[in-house]
Amino acid sequence: MKTYMAKAFDMVEWGFLEATLESMGFPNQLISTIMKCVSSVTFDILINGQPTKTFTFQRGLRQGDPLSPYLFLLCADVLSGLLKTAQDKKVIQGIKIAKEAPMISHLLLADENLIFCKANTIEAQAIKDNIAQYEAASGQNVNFEKSEIIFSKNTNIPT
Repeated sequence: MKTYMAKAFDMVEWGFLEATLESMGFPNQLISTIMKCVSSVTFDILINGQPTKTFTFQRGLRQGDPLSPYLFLLCADVLSGLLKTAQDKKVIQGIKIAKEAPMISHLLLADENLIFCKANTIEAQAIKDNIAQYEAASGQNVNFEKSEIIFSKNTNIPT
C-alpha cells in the first residue's frame, strides 16, 4: 500500500506533538522551547490590498522552518511504532528482500508511506485500524484519492 498524508505539515496537532516529545523522553525545557517555536507564529493576509487582523494557528508545522521536518518525523515515528507493534504481534506481515533479511512492514517517506502486508482482509483491516488510530491522535489524515494499493503479480484477485 502506498498512502499519502493530506496536508501533512499543516494538520499536526500541537498536543500530539508535545505528548510525542514527552513520551520520547525529551527534557521539559526543550519541549517548552520547541512548543514556543511552533506556536508563536502570527499571520496577516491581504484581502483587496488591505491587511486583516493578525491571527495565529492552532495546529500545524510551518513549512520552510528548518525544525519542522524533524518534528514531523518524530510524529510519524508514532505511526511507525503502531505498525511495528502490529508486525511484532503477527497481526500484519511484511516482506523479506532476501532469505536472511529482516521482515519490513513499512517505510515512511515524508508525507508518503509504503506499507507491506499479505493481500487479505485481516491484514488490510489491521493496517486501516492503525492508520485510523494515528489519524485520531495526530490530526493527520490519509488522502485516499492519492493513495493506492498495488498487488504482486502472484496475487489471486477475485473478480
